[in-house]
Amino acid sequence: MVVSLETAADGVALLAVGLLLHIAWHDFWHLKIRNTSVLVLLGLYGLWALLGGFQSLTGDLGTGLILFLIGLVMWRARMMGGGDVKLYFALGLFMGIAKVGLFAIALLAATLLFLAALTVAARVKYGGVILCRLREIQDSGKAPYAVPLCLAAVPVILLRIFVGG
Repeated sequence: MVVSLETAADGVALLAVGLLLHIAWHDFWHLKIRNTSVLVLLGLYGLWALLGGFQSLTGDLGTGLILFLIGLVMWRARMMGGGDVKLYFALGLFMGIAKVGLFAIALLAATLLFLAALTVAARVKYGGVILCRLREIQDSGKAPYAVPLCLAAVPVILLRIFVGG
């Protein structure tokens, strides 16, 4: 059985989606984005770009750089951690210039949903481990920003894989 380069590239991008979900889950519980996770994500992008013939490399790098710079400003203002800044760069690579606007809208929606979940969790007296963790996050004043970042990125990356752009 011969696998086309396009199919292999789609498989690599789906692995990246799975890794993003793992990153969000880990950040939710530990408020930390591992450097190794971001490095693996960058490696997956490199393989994905290679399999795609580097057709969108310039736009992807530009998008990654723009998101990195936005994250850097937010980091300097103490609004996010360094891991989030590095994650922004990797997400920009997978987003590409054509999908970054959609990502911005999805990020706004994911952030509002996460804030709503924090608010609801703070008002609920009982609940499972997820609600308890949301209350801890609310009380700490620290945010696992990879959660809305990844939740916004996943559908946009899936669109890029299956619809193009």
